[in-house]
Amino acid sequence: MTTYTSCLLLALIPFALYADEPETPDPLGNQLETIVVRAPAQIPASQHLTQAEMLDDARNLDAGHVAASIPGISSAGASIDAPEPSVRGLGWERVTTQVDFLPIYGSCPARMDPPTVYLTPESIDNLTVVKGLPSVTYGPGGTGGRVMARTVADPTLQALNGTSGHASATWNGGRDGYSARAGGKIGNGTVEAGINANAVNFDDYESGAGKTVPGENRSYGAGATLRWTPNESAGYWLSWNGHQIDHLDYPALPMDATDVDSNTMTFGSRHLANGETFQALEWQAGLARIDHTMNNEQKPNRGMMEAEAVTESRTFGGRLATEWAFSPDAEWIFGADGHYLTRDALRERFVVASGMTFYDPIWPDATQGQLGCFAERTARFSNEQQLRLGLRFDGVDSTIGKGDEALDAPLAAYGTVNDAYAYFYGENARDTDRTEFLVSGNALWEIPQTDQLQWFLGAGVVQRSASVTERYYSFAPAPGGYLVGNPDLDPETKLELDAGGAFFSDHFELNAQLFASHIWDYILETGIGQETIGGSLSQIRGFVNTDAVLAGGELEGTLLLGDHWSIPFSAAYVRGRDAAENENLPLIPPLNGDIGIRWEWDKSVYPWAEAVLRLAAKQDQTDPRYPETETPGYQVVDLRGGIHLPYGFSLEAGVENIFDQDYTEHLSRTAALAVGDLAAGEKIPMPGRFFYASIYWRM
Repeated sequence: MTTYTSCLLLALIPFALYADEPETPDPLGNQLETIVVRAPAQIPASQHLTQAEMLDDARNLDAGHVAASIPGISSAGASIDAPEPSVRGLGWERVTTQVDFLPIYGSCPARMDPPTVYLTPESIDNLTVVKGLPSVTYGPGGTGGRVMARTVADPTLQALNGTSGHASATWNGGRDGYSARAGGKIGNGTVEAGINANAVNFDDYESGAGKTVPGENRSYGAGATLRWTPNESAGYWLSWNGHQIDHLDYPALPMDATDVDSNTMTFGSRHLANGETFQALEWQAGLARIDHTMNNEQKPNRGMMEAEAVTESRTFGGRLATEWAFSPDAEWIFGADGHYLTRDALRERFVVASGMTFYDPIWPDATQGQLGCFAERTARFSNEQQLRLGLRFDGVDSTIGKGDEALDAPLAAYGTVNDAYAYFYGENARDTDRTEFLVSGNALWEIPQTDQLQWFLGAGVVQRSASVTERYYSFAPAPGGYLVGNPDLDPETKLELDAGGAFFSDHFELNAQLFASHIWDYILETGIGQETIGGSLSQIRGFVNTDAVLAGGELEGTLLLGDHWSIPFSAAYVRGRDAAENENLPLIPPLNGDIGIRWEWDKSVYPWAEAVLRLAAKQDQTDPRYPETETPGYQVVDLRGGIHLPYGFSLEAGVENIFDQDYTEHLSRTAALAVGDLAAGEKIPMPGRFFYASIYWRM
């Protein structure tokens, strides 16, 4: 506890020393706000999108869909409507998801609900996706990047004086259903209130080969924000977001989501000090509560076993940051943050033939608490170069409350939860309490060469503690066999090197980035053996530490052919290896990209149209230990177009996969059971040709 207290004092000591500085105009403004993407001054290895940019694409159901459009990010998931970002080959909880700097965690051990599904475009003000070298002020962990949503971009910005609103509805012919969203704000210049809502009603879809894939999705949500700006130097805000899933099909899992209830609340304030040295103070706090129920009511094994799992996730957290200018050419941020996570999950299995009921404590009442402190200095030079240096320290405590609970049949022979850990990983794994101290830091040098050319170099180290699932998943049935967590895992330590450049001219825009990283104690999910369980030989998967190496790059640009025509393009590649065993890492996306041609006219109804070719190479660099199989490459063409109408209306329509190609993404999971037209073990295909149309209104 002494270390945690010291972190808080580090953030507060400068405030105590300089709180009485005389008032002068604020030269720094909002230093926590990320610069908008696709401009010469963008922050390297990040993409920032405003709400308007996210709403501009009718296909963006949530932050997972938004992120998937960014080069270097692929999607994994057990359902088409729950995409989980994999950033430069690193996914799962290596990718930290945050709402106003509060980390949020899904409530399903099988990753039915990656937390990005709860971040819908109408419920947030902006979204920042960080691929590499994140600011240490963003929070702990994140060896695989970050998806960061802010409900209020700048709390000190004067409240809206008037009204604003938007609404849209989209018909998806491939899903025989619709999605809709709306939002609005009203204010008097001092107080501002906003509300938003969304709904999705989708059915199954057909692949390019004509196979029916379960994809039913009935979900909806709502949110509200309240902001008060009593003067130009202070702003207060409160935000709530709720999301409800009534049913969502997961063909890659033995159960479907039948009742999911998510509620997230964040609040805080920002104050500009108007001092020569002390510039600003921002604090915020929040909580997230996610309750999740899933069952196998619509699965083919229902006649033999009736299964239901009730899971929950709770997160509480807070953050304090202070901004300083000890000299005219340098800015400092000092602060502290922390959060406390609890996760519990219990699966009930009723065996019809015997009439007996068994229970699996999948997450055995697990808790994980983090407290950290950080300091970051950004220096600006006369030639407009910028150097950012940051350092943070974190303490992480992890424990479970049901380690002595006996495992139920057919695993009763393995004893208790703790006995199973020790059986697979040795006696050290029997001690499930873990306290770890982590260090992260990086340096980022941004170098404007000319008005048309800039480049950057960066290097950093980030550490991540094992997640609750990696450390504490109780020995229990899982897709492909059985899964067991490893309490004895060491934290990952990632060393990353980043370099890149951007070139802009009247006819050409290009961004290129290269990266390489070495991860000591990489937490690898892999097969750890086979066991005879219930009379059958079953695959056992678990988590082990190894060393990993990843390298690759991204390319994004636009060729401007004239006043109306352009050719946008992008490409991304990453290679991942298990350096300790000289094997491929699993779940690494192949070389992929897109190229299109776009026409737009800036007169009359502003019509536009584009054709985009999406491509992916064959992925044969697979890991049979996972186990993982090869995925063929694909080439898919999409057509889209739209017009603007009077009174703020616009129309958009498109045909996806116009040539009805049968394809699948490499990170897609395989069907756990025979569902729809899919056979057990078949990789889930993407939709075939379908039409969609959307109407959008903005006040």
